[in-house]
This record gives sequence, structure tokens and C-alpha cells, in this order.
Amino acid sequence: MKRRSKPPPKPKRKPKSKAPRAPAPRRRASPPAPAPAALGDVDPLADARIRPLIERYCRLARVTKTQVGADLYELTLPRSERGFFRDRESVRAAFSLDALARDPQAEIVVLGSPLLSQVLVAIRARAARLSLGAIGRATPVSDGPHGAELPIPVRSGTAQPGPTQSAVHPVGRLIARVVLRAGAAVEEAVVESDVYDLSAGAPLADDLAGLFQDLEAGRAEPVDPPAGAEAVSPLEPQDLIRLLTGNLREKSAERVGVRRAAAELELTDGLARLDRYFAAILQEQATPEAAATVTALAERRRTEEVRRSQVRATVHPLQLIEATALIERAEWQLEAGRGHRATFSAQRSSRAEGGWILTCPQCGTPPTTLVVCKHDHCACEACSFSCTVCAEDFCAAHGIAQCRVDGQAACAEHVRTCSSCRLEHCTAHEGVCAEGEHSACSACLAPCGSCGRTVCNRHAEQSSPEAPKGRRRLCAACLRYCEGGSNEPVGLDEVTPCASCEQSVCTTHRAECAVDGQVHCSRHLRRADTSRRLVCGRHLAGCAYEPATLFASDEVAACASCGKLVCAGHSAECIVDHERHCVTHLAPLLDANGAYGCAAHRAECHVDGAAFSRSGVSECPVCGLGACASHQADCGYCGRLVCSADLGAVEPDGGLRRCVTCAQLAVSSETSDAAVVAAALAASDGAPKTTRSWRIARDVTHSVVELDLGRSKKTVVALRHGDLVADSVVQH
Repeated sequence: MKRRSKPPPKPKRKPKSKAPRAPAPRRRASPPAPAPAALGDVDPLADARIRPLIERYCRLARVTKTQVGADLYELTLPRSERGFFRDRESVRAAFSLDALARDPQAEIVVLGSPLLSQVLVAIRARAARLSLGAIGRATPVSDGPHGAELPIPVRSGTAQPGPTQSAVHPVGRLIARVVLRAGAAVEEAVVESDVYDLSAGAPLADDLAGLFQDLEAGRAEPVDPPAGAEAVSPLEPQDLIRLLTGNLREKSAERVGVRRAAAELELTDGLARLDRYFAAILQEQATPEAAATVTALAERRRTEEVRRSQVRATVHPLQLIEATALIERAEWQLEAGRGHRATFSAQRSSRAEGGWILTCPQCGTPPTTLVVCKHDHCACEACSFSCTVCAEDFCAAHGIAQCRVDGQAACAEHVRTCSSCRLEHCTAHEGVCAEGEHSACSACLAPCGSCGRTVCNRHAEQSSPEAPKGRRRLCAACLRYCEGGSNEPVGLDEVTPCASCEQSVCTTHRAECAVDGQVHCSRHLRRADTSRRLVCGRHLAGCAYEPATLFASDEVAACASCGKLVCAGHSAECIVDHERHCVTHLAPLLDANGAYGCAAHRAECHVDGAAFSRSGVSECPVCGLGACASHQADCGYCGRLVCSADLGAVEPDGGLRRCVTCAQLAVSSETSDAAVVAAALAASDGAPKTTRSWRIARDVTHSVVELDLGRSKKTVVALRHGDLVADSVVQH
């Protein structure tokens, strides 16, 4: 907001020692205030520019400033300004620590304090520009350089003198708050620029600068501009800001240098502390992958620490103090090769108290050589360059001083911005990226290490030195990420697709399934729990008797009896058919040295339940069940081999042991037994054709017939059922 201040009435000069007594404060009674300190006697705690800045703000914003003590003021705020001070009606400002100690309700006014921050926000919102009026009284002069030669040479051109005339020029300076940040340190300062001619961009002469300061401090009154004098417009806002902030940068260079030196020392200590911290962590890592992760984290933290320790300066413009002055202006018409023309001017005060000021219209410094820009304005040799593409001169505003590739200058017509690095370069170092057919600088373009196509950095990536073919530049078409390692970039010619999911696996981290021999990624490979072999998902299997254990598919087989998958620990081969059966359907054979037999190729002794081969068990003729050789014996009466379960005990009279069938011999009157008895008589060798008596008993396989031959002679014949053939004949 631009507000033209009214000329204040000329104050009456009084000695500083006889300053008037301040009125009593409004809030509470207080003893008479001591004499206020002079404006120059500022406490070292406060910046000397702060108090005049606040006084100007109070005068322009109609804030009532009442002194209630030494370095202590009460500011009564109008309604329009209370929003900047948390809706308070008044605040008390202390400009020294003693004043702050005397009044607990006061707020210190130093850089970084809340009260000063509120004042600066109010100034930027309501008093961004301060117009002081015209400086001094204009007394035109007649001796000008009309017709004189320009004392500064023109590169590859000539200069023709022009007219000398007086004009009203805007002059002024900028007050800004500069915040320096480096690491955890923050430093603020209020900086004032030099007084500049805002239309010519040149520093004002000492005589006019003194008049400007007198007008700003109220020691002089503004005057009316001369009638008929032409008013010259100021520079464009962006050029004006560049000019004044450049001067502020020069004035803050020493402060920035001190802060940068302190930041570098803090950075050295911080990096050493980080190195010690991560070195201790690296010693605890057991695997290369974990160590690589910690190393990457350490590099990222070092980069963050370096970036945090960089000195960054933020400029907050507070107020542009401006006035007008009658300036005498001389012009020369400059002409260079290829028909380019420009106007160069010199200024001096119309009071003729100073000499002519010859300054560069671009940078404001006294030039040693003038250069005509291809855009028809001039600059000094320091802020102008020669384009390496078209060989024409240009100023700093119409080109770049350094090409990103070779560091040479290029005019705006031949400047391009690289789409990859976002830096400016000349057209001589421009190329085309094969990925997207866009332009880029030659520094960002390089061939792909796999296919040879030229691609920019944005569409390329570097493989790691641990890749199978080492560190290479890879385009997007040839770039793959190895799934078998840490997802690192590798080339298309370094990978093999996973047989399960088609993910890429490089030759360094590839692994094969132990069953089918194909390459698989880490997500589709598991280790068998027993053999520790790598097996893909398609060839993983489990044992029916151990479901929580992983096996390879060639480590299990289907049971020939029940079809369940069983491992080698829960299965074996049958000695007869050599097929694999699970433990449920196998039993060790006692007569085959511990070999196993399946249910179809083994037999059990019914006496003790032991398993034997088919040939190791015989059928008992009495009960029809199998019995092993150790549980079989001859019946002493019929002569048959029977199991021990069907063989009776020794008779009490010391006779023979009889089987269960012989013990059950009895006389039978059935007619069907006649044929059996006849067969028994026929089988008995030498027995008569008839017998006095006979007894018969039957079991599972035989009919046992006892023939009484007389004279205590008996013949026992065992006949097999159906064929009436005698298996045994025993005579007693």
C-alpha cells in the first residue's frame, strides 16, 4: 500500500539533555519517567534500525506512542491495526533489558521476538512503500556533455552524443529482514540498501544521498517538483528487486561468511558423530544384505546433514522508501555490428555539486567497456557475454553465462532447458533421447550399455558394480530388477525369467529347482526341511504322516496299497513285489532278516501274530490258520503237523500228545461215515477188510478215523475232505 506522507511541521530543536518528561502511563500510576535516551543511544541488544522503523510505522499507521520510562514505550493501536497484534488495544515495547525488567507486562523489541515479528507483518501489509516527496530545490545547469565524446569505449561499435536534459527520477532504498539459517542456528537482521536511482539503476551521488537521508529523518522538508520537468518511470519490478537485493547481498556478505564458517565446523562434528554411530551398527550386522542396508541409510543421513548445514538466506522486503529528485541526464546513441543500437545515459544532480555518474544500466557498476546487446540495449563488459553459437553480444538478462556442458555463454535464442537435469544449455550441445524422442543436453545423453540406444539420465539407470556385467548405463527397455537379490537394477542380457512368475533373476542370484532344474525367483523357491534342497512350488510335497514338513516331490512316493504320499522315513519296499508301501501296510518279516512285506505278500502266525513270508507259515489242518515252524508240532496220535494251539498236553499216563481232533474221536452211526471208514480201511496197510469198531472225528481239513484191529492194535488214518485220500496212517 502506497501512502504519501504529509510534510511534518518543522520541529523545534532542543538539546537532548532537556527532553520533555514523558506523561504518566494509563494503566497504573508510576513515578516520573526519566529523560528518554537519544535516538542514537540504542541499547546494544537492539538493532539500530529497529527503533526508527517502528517510529515510521507508528507515524503512518496513526499508532499513539507514549514513553513511560527509559527505553519503554506504550503503543496504543487503532482498530485497523489490532488484528496484527492479537486484537490487543495497546502493547508495551521495551528496547533494553533494564526496561523489560522494570515492567513485567512489556515485550522486548529485538530480532526474533514476537512483538517485532508482529510489527514487521503489519509494516509489510500496510506500509510496503513510503513516499517522501521531492528532494531539494532544482537549479538547472547549462554545461552538459552535449557533443562530447563518450569516455568509455564501445566494443565493436561507435557512440554518437545526444541531447542533455533534466528529468524527475525516482530514487530510494529498500529495508528488508534477512533470515540466515544453517543447521539449528537461525539469525535475523534488518538491512538497508544504499540509495539508488530507481530508473537508471545507479547509486545516487553522495550529495543527493545526503539530502535523501535528511528528508527521511525529518531534517529537511520535501519540495514541489519543477514545472514542466519530465518524470522518468522506474525500472520493472523484477529488475528493481534484483538490483536492490543484489546490494543487500553485498552488504550481508560478511555476516553470511561468518555463519558459513560456523556451519562448516558444525557439519564436520555432525558427520564425525554419524560415522561413529553407523560404524558401531555395521559391526553388529551378520549378513551382507543387512550391511548394505545400513550403509545406504548412513549415506542418506550424511546427505541430509550436508543439506541441512547449508547456509540459506531468506529476504523479506519490509519497506521501499522512495522520493523524487531532479536529475540531469546525458545520452549517447550506441551502434554495433549487425545494426544493433542502444542508448547509454549518464546522470548527475541538477545542483551540479557532483560529477557525472556513468553506471551500467544492468548491474549499476561503473563500466570499463560498453557492449550493445542484440536486443538493443547496452550493458557493461562484466554483465555481457558473447554467444558461442551465433557470436553476437548479449546482456545477462537475455541469455546464460555458462552452458551446462562446456561452461560457455549462449544468448536466449540459443538457450534450451534440458528436460532431464532441468539445467540450461546451448543448442550446440543438444541431442535427442531415444526414449520419447525429446531433447536433452549432451551431458545427460549417453548410449545404453546393453542395446546401444542414446537415452537421457531421466530415462536411464545405472546398474550396481555387483551386477554380473558390472556397472552399466541401462535404458528403460533394457532395465530389469533382479528379484533374486535386493531388487537391484540389472540388464536384460543378465537375467533369466522365473519359470513360475516370469520375474527376472540375474545370473549372480539365480537358483534352480532341484527337481526340474529350471530357474525360479526367491518367492517361488523353498528349502526342503530334511534335505535342505531348493524346490519350486510345483515340486513341493508333504508326507501323509508328517504334514508340517516340506519335502521335494522326488522325496515322496504314493503307497502301492492306499495311494497316500509318504516319505522314505515312513515307507519301504516290499521284498516280493519291490513296490513302496507306507508303514501302515508293511510289517517286518521274521524269516527274511528284517525285510518288509506288504499285506498281500506276507502271512501271520496266528499263535503270536508275528509276520512271515508266505513260505514261512503253514496252514494248521485242525484250525485252518497259519502257523510258523516254531509254533508247529506233530500230533503223536494221527501224525499230522498241527499248530501248538491245537496240540493237547501230554497224557497223564505218559502217552502221546494228541491234537484237538484226535482228542474228540467218537463212534458215529451216520451212514455218510461208511465211505470214510471204507477209505480208511483201504488206506491201512495189512488191516482186515472189516473192523470190530471204529471212531471218527472231523476238523477243518481232514477226517480222522480210528480203526480197532483187535489185540490192542489200532490204526489212525487222516483223510482229506472230498477226495478220501489218506494223508497219514499211524498204527498204534
